[in-house]
Amino acid sequence: MSDRKNSDNMDNQNTDTIYIPPEIREQYRQESRNMKPLRRTNKSRQQPQQYGQQYQQPQQYNQQYQQPQQYNQQYQQPQQYNQPYQEQYPQPYQQNPYPPQKPPERKPQRKKTSSAPPPKKKKKKKKHKSFLARFVIRLLIVLLIILVLLFGIYSCTVCKLIDKMEYSETGDRIRTNGALSRSYVTSVLLIGTDGRTDTERGRSDTMMLLSMNRSTNTVTLTSFMRDCYVEIPNYGWDKLNSAYSYGGADLLMDTIEHNFGVKIDSYVSVNFVSFANIIDSVGGIDLDISDAEAQEINTILQAEVNSIMGDDTLSDLLTGGGKIHLNGKQALSYARIRYVGNADFERTERQRRVMELVIDKLKSFAPSAINNISESVMPNVTTNMTSEELYMLSLRVPFLIGYDTAQLQIPAENTYYGESTSSGDALIVDFDANYNIIKENVFTE
Repeated sequence: MSDRKNSDNMDNQNTDTIYIPPEIREQYRQESRNMKPLRRTNKSRQQPQQYGQQYQQPQQYNQQYQQPQQYNQQYQQPQQYNQPYQEQYPQPYQQNPYPPQKPPERKPQRKKTSSAPPPKKKKKKKKHKSFLARFVIRLLIVLLIILVLLFGIYSCTVCKLIDKMEYSETGDRIRTNGALSRSYVTSVLLIGTDGRTDTERGRSDTMMLLSMNRSTNTVTLTSFMRDCYVEIPNYGWDKLNSAYSYGGADLLMDTIEHNFGVKIDSYVSVNFVSFANIIDSVGGIDLDISDAEAQEINTILQAEVNSIMGDDTLSDLLTGGGKIHLNGKQALSYARIRYVGNADFERTERQRRVMELVIDKLKSFAPSAINNISESVMPNVTTNMTSEELYMLSLRVPFLIGYDTAQLQIPAENTYYGESTSSGDALIVDFDANYNIIKENVFTE
């Protein structure tokens, strides 16, 4: 209510309105009723001032009220009642009680995020991270380029060695259905012949199946003893090493596949000269040999090996047993010892021991020996694998570094007995038992 009165007083002040008391207004009404009504004429319309002339100046009746402030003097200063509000809203409605106002501009609200803007320190970390990321990317690119270059050098070297090998196309084979094989096992038959020259076929002095098992990361060397009495397809029963002399590597693979139930598709054949050159290319091997074995090595060197290699008869003879570093000729003679120990059983064991040492040497193979292998070894190596197959096989060679090496002899102990045959003393083999032994040791997962 006080606000309304204050506003009314302020309006009266602004418009200079004269306050008329109720008594005067009532008197004016009575006098206007006693007056006769006048007709409207054009004259009256033009001069309305003649009627009600005494009322044109109402100030004569309201002279005492011309200053209404005397009645409302106590309300002229509303500040005494609204002092708290004047401080909050100073001079309300003095000029315009409702001045036009523009609606406040709404600023676009940003979506609230869960995390506050990162401080300067975090920006520095981001810069550091971006620099580190660029460094890592560049390092990876450099390493990738180096790997590509090394792979290119490796591929060129392997292709050079493959071109030096003698390729022999596989002929007509007599395959055995259901022969043992697994996708994760790659097998190559290593054949060491007793041929003295490149043209002489000879007999298979060494028959060793090299199997690489990707499931167990194992390289298994399985030796097949030369005196096993087997059935050679189209030739009847004879010793195993005779199969090579009858029909070469193809017939030897067919014979092993037919009697022992192991599928063989590939082979690598070396003669005496290439075997000795392989040992020399890897820098020789270290072996513990007995005095009897040392004496037998000297006998074989003098009998034929020195002559085959074109050296003097008394060249490279040993003085006795012990821990000895053997060169190629001496290692070849050691692998051919037959009359020391348990005859052919220990002979195949020596051959596997030499082959295992060669594999260990290849794991730390020196690139400087590549040229020697290319010139002296590969021309005396024969295989039925194509260049593409040999290259794909070579890609697995670096992985052999982490593989374990295992040895197996066929026929295994307690799976054979000796008997005199038309081919001489031979080993009568339990083929089923040896098939299971090969399956458990070579093709296991």
